[in-house]
Amino acid sequence: MPEQNNKTAKLEQIDSQQFALSGELTMQTVPNVARESLGIINRMSGEIKINLAQVVRADSAGLALLIDWLRTAQRNKFKIEFEHLPEQLMQIAKLSELNELLPIHNS
Repeated sequence: MPEQNNKTAKLEQIDSQQFALSGELTMQTVPNVARESLGIINRMSGEIKINLAQVVRADSAGLALLIDWLRTAQRNKFKIEFEHLPEQLMQIAKLSELNELLPIHNS
């Protein structure tokens, strides 16, 4: 996986059911990655896994992005699961009591 500039975020397709999110998920980067990933997210189907192991930093905007993708999955009737959430993002989810809402795969 290519190294990311710390001030960007990117969603990349690994195969038909697996994706990787990398970079920073902050208020500065999330609007751009949300816009760039819209077509990818809207074409997803089946059971999708998004790996966040390469996310180097995240704030509440990153959590909002995951929730938005979850809503899209529910609306478009596909299953989405997040893997390797960074500790920072998991703490925000727990503090806001959204960790139970997110489909997180602990691998």
